[in-house]
Amino acid sequence: MKFLRLFTKGFFLTVNITAVIFFLLACLAPFISPARFWPIGFFSLAFPALFVTMVLFTVFWLVFHARYALLPIIAMLLGWKSISSFVAFNWPGQVPQADSTVDKFKVMSYNVAQFGLYRDKNSAPTRKAMFELIKAENADVLCMQDFYTSEKKGDFNNREDISREMKLPNRYFSSDFNRNGSQHWGSIIFSRYPVIKSDKVKLDIGPMGESLIYADILRKGDTIRIVNMHLESYRFNSEDYASIEKIKKQEDTGLVAAKGIVQKMREAYVRRSKQADLVAGFIKASPHPVIVCGDFNDTPASYTYFTVKGKLQDVFLVKGNGIGRTFTSLAPTLRIDYIFVHPVFEVHSFRKVDKSGLSDHYPVITELSVRQEQDN
Repeated sequence: MKFLRLFTKGFFLTVNITAVIFFLLACLAPFISPARFWPIGFFSLAFPALFVTMVLFTVFWLVFHARYALLPIIAMLLGWKSISSFVAFNWPGQVPQADSTVDKFKVMSYNVAQFGLYRDKNSAPTRKAMFELIKAENADVLCMQDFYTSEKKGDFNNREDISREMKLPNRYFSSDFNRNGSQHWGSIIFSRYPVIKSDKVKLDIGPMGESLIYADILRKGDTIRIVNMHLESYRFNSEDYASIEKIKKQEDTGLVAAKGIVQKMREAYVRRSKQADLVAGFIKASPHPVIVCGDFNDTPASYTYFTVKGKLQDVFLVKGNGIGRTFTSLAPTLRIDYIFVHPVFEVHSFRKVDKSGLSDHYPVITELSVRQEQDN
């Protein structure tokens, strides 16, 4: 019996130490570019599971052998930087009531997945529902990724329709991909306020390269730079998603399928890290306070997140709660859509619209104001 107890304790201790090593490696992800060491990207992706493992081991050891609980507790303290970016602790009772006298404006970011163009045989109902959702939010600044518009007869001119229906007359569109001179894909910024300057910066060379776009808006005497982007995705296709299901089911073909998946993920981690460096440099060089929106295709424990965020505020961490999932596929913990703002802005609220079936992303929304002490 004594041997069994020692064996059991040794087994769980070994598993815990191994988990701690992996957890701490995941916590190094903010400091190590995947362009230099690409496996770090996989550790950052596994961070939620590793964090939960630390919590479970803490409870386990407190019940059965309290002193060993120090092992996961110390690991979590060392990894607090990653934990604090993953979980927002603003429970509803802690959030003060908003002051209705404050001069606020609303910003919304939404990956619209081309309004269902390639997913639905008839995308018109999806598009209509998305338009209703966007109109109901009545945002003053609207940033969209994976945007599609067309001047082709019988198609949808989403660019013009949104400007007209949502009363957002000012805009800038990246138009990264074009077909026949009438169909266009990319990222777009809509604004209720005048746009005094706008441009785009290519994030990657080649035919699949997208752009960072920005628009300097003039709001009540303040010039604000809006930045919008769609960072490198894994570019999974239907066959890849089928392969992921095989891996989940542990089928024999899963190992073969995994090789292609890992290769795509490796390439995406490397590209995104380089894009993140470019974006961070662009933000630092901005002559105006920035509001950064985008689908980063990376988690809050990643190099991409910390590099782009820099000293900006993550509005979810300021006013959200929980883990803030924004991507509906693959895993229940993926927060990959963000709004970051300069410290000059007061964050009054954060919301995401949990309306599934329209896009594989949830829109994220915040209300902001310019801090009074910073006003001219």
